[in-house]
Amino acid sequence: MKTLTHKIFIATFCVLGVVSVSNTADAQKRKAKSTKARTSVKAKTAATRTPQSTRVNTLAQNAIPASNTADALPPNQPLPTDGYEKNEMYTNAKAFNYPGINSRDVKFYKRVWRDIDVNDPKNSLFNTPGATLADIVLEGLRTGKLTAYEPSATNSDSTFARPLTLGKALSKLQDSVMVDQFDQNGNKIGSKMVLNDFNAARVTKFRTKEDIYFDKKRSMIVTRIVGLAPLMSAQVAGANVGETPAFWLYFPQCRDFFATKDVTDPDRNIYDTTIDDLFVQGKYASSIVRASGTDNRPNAQLANNAIAGAAIDPAAAEKDKAEVSKSVEAKIDNFKASTWEYKMKASPKSDADKREAMATERKQKKAAAAAEKKSKKASTDKSSKLASNQNDTE
Repeated sequence: MKTLTHKIFIATFCVLGVVSVSNTADAQKRKAKSTKARTSVKAKTAATRTPQSTRVNTLAQNAIPASNTADALPPNQPLPTDGYEKNEMYTNAKAFNYPGINSRDVKFYKRVWRDIDVNDPKNSLFNTPGATLADIVLEGLRTGKLTAYEPSATNSDSTFARPLTLGKALSKLQDSVMVDQFDQNGNKIGSKMVLNDFNAARVTKFRTKEDIYFDKKRSMIVTRIVGLAPLMSAQVAGANVGETPAFWLYFPQCRDFFATKDVTDPDRNIYDTTIDDLFVQGKYASSIVRASGTDNRPNAQLANNAIAGAAIDPAAAEKDKAEVSKSVEAKIDNFKASTWEYKMKASPKSDADKREAMATERKQKKAAAAAEKKSKKASTDKSSKLASNQNDTE
């Protein structure tokens, strides 16, 4: 019995010894792993750590200069309104459509060409600084809202047959100069033509092509602008013979763009008015320079004289143009006046009416003769009285 108890005790002690040794080994392994982990972390930290001086230099290099920070704008900052409110009434404005016309309703037709001088005080709305008509046309060309067309050399009806590119259209409005080209060593290697900046002051006149007709359906005379052209000086053999269109614009295409250009002027009591309104309502001063079916020989004679080398009298040239303009204007005004003038045809008079008219005429002549005789007698009596008074005085 003692031997069995002794064996159990020894076995138990051995088991406890084994368990204790196992726990000690596990604890040592865990300690070794934690120590290794701490060592690797320190090594990585030491490897990635930048010296203090290097870190300061890097921050200094990446820092934004104070001046750039002051010039930077806050993100998504709304733009201020230029005025007490933002007027968007004309931003998407559209021109009103013309009433339809049937060619069978046209009784009278005439095509005229008018010149508009933007320097005329009556046309000052076309010459507002910063918003001149030339500036507006240039803006429309650059934004693609207007199309320029090559002017016809013969003034035919093919005015809008050949569109122009933006570059060609601008080249007709801008002066060009020859600029020398040099290499890196300063040696001249060639030259090329360069366009100068556009100067709106060079365009002082515009020409309109208008159709004037009588619409018998609406019983009114209508004026429709077909084309608009900026004018440039035309020279023949070194002599200035007038102005010629740089290019033509199709006015119906211009209307929607012109309807977005406000020309309100409170000083002149002009409100809610656009460039389109000025043209459609004819609120501009102009002079006719040509008309269909009219003798336009004065203008042609100027060109022939210049080609032949003859001297051109500016005063005579302006006088000839004024005569042509006045003649065409008179014809148009006469037609407008006769449109609403009705003359009643007199009915034939009877014999009694004729005798009565003759008697009335004789009475009028007799009364006129008596009045004249009485006037002569009064004059004679006055002269006699003056003569007698003079004799008495002597």
